[in-house]
Amino acid sequence: MLSPSLKGRGSLVARCCLALLLLCPIARADTLTIGYVELATDTRYEPERGAERMVLAMRDRPFPGLEVALDEAKPLSRVLHRDFVAERISLPDGADPATALQGRDLHFYILDLPAEAVRRLADAARGKDILLLNATAPDDSLRRDLCAREVVHVTPSQAMLTDALAQYLVFRKWRDVLLLQGPRPGDAVLADAFDHSAHKFGARITARVPFKLGNDPREREQNDIGLLTATSRDYDAVFVADTDPDLEFARAVPYRTTRPRPVIGAAGLMAEAWHWTWDRYGAPQLLNRFLAKAGRPMTGLDWSVWMAAKLVIQASTRSHNGDFAQIRTQILSDASYDGVKGLAVNVRPWDHQLRQAILLATHDAVVDSAPLPGFLHATNELDTLGDDAPETPCHLAGG
Repeated sequence: MLSPSLKGRGSLVARCCLALLLLCPIARADTLTIGYVELATDTRYEPERGAERMVLAMRDRPFPGLEVALDEAKPLSRVLHRDFVAERISLPDGADPATALQGRDLHFYILDLPAEAVRRLADAARGKDILLLNATAPDDSLRRDLCAREVVHVTPSQAMLTDALAQYLVFRKWRDVLLLQGPRPGDAVLADAFDHSAHKFGARITARVPFKLGNDPREREQNDIGLLTATSRDYDAVFVADTDPDLEFARAVPYRTTRPRPVIGAAGLMAEAWHWTWDRYGAPQLLNRFLAKAGRPMTGLDWSVWMAAKLVIQASTRSHNGDFAQIRTQILSDASYDGVKGLAVNVRPWDHQLRQAILLATHDAVVDSAPLPGFLHATNELDTLGDDAPETPCHLAGG
């Protein structure tokens, strides 16, 4: 039994503690909202169709990647007293992309937009306390010509993808490549990108042959795969430059070439930001979390959206507050982040492209990942993929 004097002291302490609790309210959580901008009608997500418009595959929006990142951040939210939420902004047909920034007090936006919409939104954000994270547009022109301080490119550039394929060919000593190029403007851009990558790493284009989709017998020299690949000079592999959304030509090339050669590019072996069969560095756990959320396997676009959200969330955690300038500085610093692809990722200071490994995969297996052994760099081997500082006209110098 406590003496009366000790009882009195205990009650006094209890009353003092209660008073302190009343005078010092529990810290409230602040909220960091991440905008997610998409087009209500985006042709990139139309179903993939084959002959007779038969649906071969569905193309799903990558928004679940953001939801998975927010779920992963919940334990941090309880510790930091900071909530992370998303605002999904779907732009109607014909709307100016700049309207996504109007009337909203947001600083970070993940962009699920084609290149032209990214360009217009970047123009609207110039000079403002806004950071746009491009998650789905691989166009090299956004990195080289737009060159905006307000944009971070999370998805790999086209140059990074073709560099990865060229590295693999040279690594396997398959140096001679037949290039088949389609009639679309994007096909020429893709063919030029691979041509540049081939010369960069020591591969050779034996011939650049145009193809045309169709079955008109009068144009069989352009639409018959056997004739297109029956060139006088031998080759080790066939690169297909086909940007048609349905890849109707590219899908028909493997196993139909005149010579028994591997097919790469738009079909066969492809360069990807992510693949559902990747099983290293904790990838199965991420894949399972995504599958539980979305009910489907994770794609490269899903990974890019997830990584974009992770950059903002982890930079906010490391800066210990929600101040925009500090979070932006943390994202653009040389700090590293785990992209679950082995080598740590971070943002290049000269063009704000996210350094990252590239997976080389068929439709159902990862064959390898780039950068590959033997391709060296003075400071960071990931800079063997895409535009290195001396190669690009964009020089943001970290700012």
